[in-house]
Amino acid sequence: MSTAPKLQDCPHVLIVEGYSDLRFYAELLEFLGKHGGVFIKQFNGKSDLLLKLEQFITPQLLAEKAKIGIIVDADDKPSGTFASLQSKLLQLTKQNVPSVGYWSGGKPDIGVFVTPDGTGNGEVESLVWKSWSTDPANAAAKSCVETYRDCMAGAGFTAKSPEKGLISTLLAIRSDEDPRLGPGAQQRVFDFSRPEFEALRCFLSNF
Repeated sequence: MSTAPKLQDCPHVLIVEGYSDLRFYAELLEFLGKHGGVFIKQFNGKSDLLLKLEQFITPQLLAEKAKIGIIVDADDKPSGTFASLQSKLLQLTKQNVPSVGYWSGGKPDIGVFVTPDGTGNGEVESLVWKSWSTDPANAAAKSCVETYRDCMAGAGFTAKSPEKGLISTLLAIRSDEDPRLGPGAQQRVFDFSRPEFEALRCFLSNF
């Protein structure tokens, strides 16, 4: 990954939940050839993002930037998550984002993507696991990861977030210094050209 852009130098802003997300989306933007012009603003989780969004999206920011995008996890409320952001952005920007993965078309252009796919429960790790685990090249490693998961479940331990647990298990070997999504992306563990990333690639390609 190249040197991180600075807010004052970038016409575009991408808002994400946390630091691991920042590193993951920076890698995806670099894959798309977009990273140099996009400043990525991280918060301390989705609750913190929703709470502090109005402190970041100020009239000055709206006047200075061409595009402002937001990516958050659906968790167990995909429609509620989008509706909450849609309402907040209408209040802050006077613009309506019509649907998940779309942009408002205004000045600045405002967009929202809710992972994994805008309609289902889950998070970005759900999308990444689906992409990685359905690649035939990863079949043997997938079996190893799932066997470990099943063994731990038999011992009375299950991950709070199933796909995050699977990704962390994979990265404990593949990116063992920091088994989180962002460092895994930096280690090129995930193939961003996979069809499962198409909707997210399309959204970010608008920057």
